[in-house]
Amino acid sequence: MGGWTPPTSSTTQQISGSGSVVSTTTTSSDSGTDALQSMYSQSWGYAAAQNASALGVNPDALAATCVVESGCRNVYTANSNSSITGAFQMSNGTYNEALQKALASNPSLASTITNTGISGQQDPATQTVAAAQYLKDAATTLQNAGISNPTALDARAYYNFGPTAGQAIARATDDTPMSEFVSASHMASNGISSNETVGQWRANVASKMGSAASSPILSS
Repeated sequence: MGGWTPPTSSTTQQISGSGSVVSTTTTSSDSGTDALQSMYSQSWGYAAAQNASALGVNPDALAATCVVESGCRNVYTANSNSSITGAFQMSNGTYNEALQKALASNPSLASTITNTGISGQQDPATQTVAAAQYLKDAATTLQNAGISNPTALDARAYYNFGPTAGQAIARATDDTPMSEFVSASHMASNGISSNETVGQWRANVASKMGSAASSPILSS
């Protein structure tokens, strides 16, 4: 779907003198970033990449997001105080809004997901559709703010703190305190120290994303 072509791979086995297999190495012809490989290691990873591509979103940027949010694991974290859950850590409201927007722009995606209701949050491949749409919205917003080709790192604050703070942080200088844009409670819950600067926060996020941090959100 969406012209997406899965990466191909070849497998090489090292054989001992007795004929037993000593080691097996699989090499991909289009390995992408480490973050993408982390996502591909999940049973839903390739479906996630395909869904992202169908929306015009770079799978590497999507993978960078799930690595930071959950290590690309389908974790259930919803509780009485928050509905945020899943591999992409989305609230029910954000998930539903983004999912419906994605399905409106590409109705064929409906055939690839398990449930168009809130319960679809529990399926990572389905949640991917909403997460990819939210990243696409972030990229569009940042482009309108003057960032010509937003990357996964550029969009991180938008995804984490919402459109207003996200846009401001993406345009801020490295020496600007994060506290100018994010409340003390949100900083604490996200492991951001009270005196942390935007530059320090970016460096921390980039270290988690790896090479995928510089991946553009929108597919070329």
